[in-house]
Formats: sequence, structure tokens, C-alpha cells
Amino acid sequence: MLTPRKHRRPKKPTKPYASFPLTPHNNGQWCKKIRGTVHFFGVWEDPDAALQNYLRVAEALHAGRKPRAESVPTNALTVKDVCNHFLTYQLRRAETGEIGFRWAEDCRVVLECFARLVGAGRVVSDLGPDDFLDFRQWLLRKGLSGRKGLGVHALSRAITVVRGMFKYAYETDLIDRPMKYGKAFERPSASLRRKSRMAAQAENGKRLFAPQEIRTILRTAEPPLRAMILLGINGGFGNVDCARLVTSAVDLDHGLVQFGRPKTGVERVVPLWPETVEAMKAAVDQKPDVADEVAATLFFLTEDGTPWARDLVHRGQNGEVEKVIKGDYVGRHFGRLVRSLGLSRKGVGFYALRHTFRTWADEVRDQHAIHRIMGHAIPGMAGIYVEEISLDRLRAVVNHVRSKLFGTAEIPQPAAPTSASAT
Repeated sequence: MLTPRKHRRPKKPTKPYASFPLTPHNNGQWCKKIRGTVHFFGVWEDPDAALQNYLRVAEALHAGRKPRAESVPTNALTVKDVCNHFLTYQLRRAETGEIGFRWAEDCRVVLECFARLVGAGRVVSDLGPDDFLDFRQWLLRKGLSGRKGLGVHALSRAITVVRGMFKYAYETDLIDRPMKYGKAFERPSASLRRKSRMAAQAENGKRLFAPQEIRTILRTAEPPLRAMILLGINGGFGNVDCARLVTSAVDLDHGLVQFGRPKTGVERVVPLWPETVEAMKAAVDQKPDVADEVAATLFFLTEDGTPWARDLVHRGQNGEVEKVIKGDYVGRHFGRLVRSLGLSRKGVGFYALRHTFRTWADEVRDQHAIHRIMGHAIPGMAGIYVEEISLDRLRAVVNHVRSKLFGTAEIPQPAAPTSASAT
């Protein structure tokens, strides 16, 4: 009696080359386990076709998305395409001075994360509300760096960048319809921002300095940082305001600074305290030789003759901007100083001097004068009709803030400037 022969299983083929990403399965197909599921891509006899099938859907499968079933035109607009179009537009605006290189760099960081999450090769027309929801959830959990989730304000900026990119794409005919984001990709509401601010205040305190804290910092600070700290509390100067203050805007003989704020272009007029004038003169006495033509126009310079805030723009071989490194040396030196004094609190840096100035100045109840000092546009129709605000009104504001900081000592008045009012 003949014994039936056992069915022989075909011998698995070896991979065509060592880096071939697929594995032969017992069922005669090439496969790969992705996110806990085994996917099949083609028969053993045709490894090239199986590889192409895998590459076509790999990005979607590894990201946990369902691959597109229909064929996609080879010239279809991808996420990478629209990101590059938008970033090129932003960099051109930065080069002409319409926006800062810092904002262009912030856009690049956000869009790199967005492209990585949804897939750089993904066809834009394939994006839907679920993709934007997933991106928002990722930002809350992991953030842009993949290590720490974003806070409410940083989340709002990231959403603004992505929505702005697709708005640009629609208005420039890159896409033929507005993008549908779903309700979950809205910017955080005002109530959520208020709750976030209250939580931060409960944990770290308000973004204000107490008078004794500022006096302690001033006693320790050296020129020119001491002068910049005084400008912060004397007139609500921020980090960049100090770093980009031009010499031509300063009149130390009359104790006055008058220039357009770098961030907004709104004119500001700041009467200076005697302490501020003295500190600024000390900074002039120690001013180093300038390093370049840009630095030559600035009032404050670092020890090596360079600006206190500068963006290092790295360009590729073709001259295109590849990366921008933001340098805020005002905030860096101020932070080092307050840490050495044991006054450091999370979220309370140099810019908190501006918050403190505004909080104390509001007690004067002259909002138009405060707006002019801080470089804020006067809101409403008043911004059109108010042509001049007298120096007496401006001095009343800064002198009140000085009394909060130093007490009620008599304030010597500087010599009157040629004009009796500041426009």
C-alpha cells in the first residue's frame, strides 16, 4: 500500500537585497507588519511590484491612516509643495522688511511638524478634518519638538500658521476650494486663554515685578543692561525695542526718546527719568566699536560691537534662506541676572517690565498718553483725530510710575525741547 506523500511547503525566497523592506510570508506574498497589523503587497515572483505597492501606501500606513484607493495624478499638489510655496512667500516678505525673519522661522518650524505628521508627500486634496484634529492633538501632547505639549498661546500661533498657509494657497490658486478644517481646528477660545492665564498666575504669580525687586535688579545691573531695564520700566520698552533703538531717536539733553516702535511702526514718545538719562549716558561712555554698518545706527551694542537682538540667517548654495537662528541677548542677560539674585520666576522675564509699566501707568487714567508712550495705536476714531499729546500729559504718566518705583522724591525736569508737544 502506497503512503501518500506529504504536501511540501514552497521554500521562502530570500530578499532581493539586504535593505529590502518586505518579508516573505507563508502564503506566497511579500508582507510587512505595520502598527501591529500584517499587510500584504504582492506575490513572491514579483518583488519589484510588491515594493512599489508598499512605497505607494507606506506613509499612510505608518501614520495610521487609510491609504487612498483611487489613483492620484503624478502632478497633484502635495503638502510639501504648498508648504514650500508659503515659506518662500514668507521669506520674501521678511527680506523686504514686511515681517521679521523670526516669524518666518516660526512658520518653518510649525510647517515642518505639520508635514511630518500628515505626510509631506500627501496630496493636499486628500486632507480632511481628521488630519487637522490629529495634528492639534499632537501639538497638545508632544508639541513642535515632540517632547513637550504646547500651551494655549503657542497652540493658537501654530493653528494660525497652518490656516494662513491654506488661505494663501486658495487665494493664489494653488488649490481650487477653501480647506475644510472641522470645528476642532479652531483657535483656542478667549475663555480658554483666560483660564490658561489664570492657571499660570496661580502657579508662577503675575507677570509683574514688585518695586523692591526692580530696585534690587538695578543695583546689580551694569551698563548697558541697567539702561535697558530702566527703559523697560520708564517707558514700557520690550527686548527688541531696546535692541533696535537707534541713536537718532534719543535726545538725552532734553530727556526724550521719539521713534516708531519696531514691532508695530506706531510712533512712541517717552519722556525719560533722570535715572534713565544717567544710565544711558553711562552706556554711551562704554559703547564699543561697531562691528558693521547695521550696528553703527544703534544706541546699544554688545561687547563685541554687535546688536543685542539679531537674526542669524543661514542661506544655501543657491542663496535661499534655509534656517534662521533667533538671538535675544537682552532677555538672555536679564534672565542670567535675575537668576543670580534669586528672583527668577517662570514666565517672568524682561518683557514683564513692560507689563509692570502698563499696570502702574493705568492708575493715571490717561489712556491716549499711555498708548503714545508704549507705541500702541490709539483705538477707534480717536486714533484718527488725536494729532498731538502734550509732553505734560506724557510726563504725568512716567512720573507716576517713577513714584511707584522710587517713592515720592521730587523729580527734576529736563530742559524743554524745541517743540512744546509730541505728535
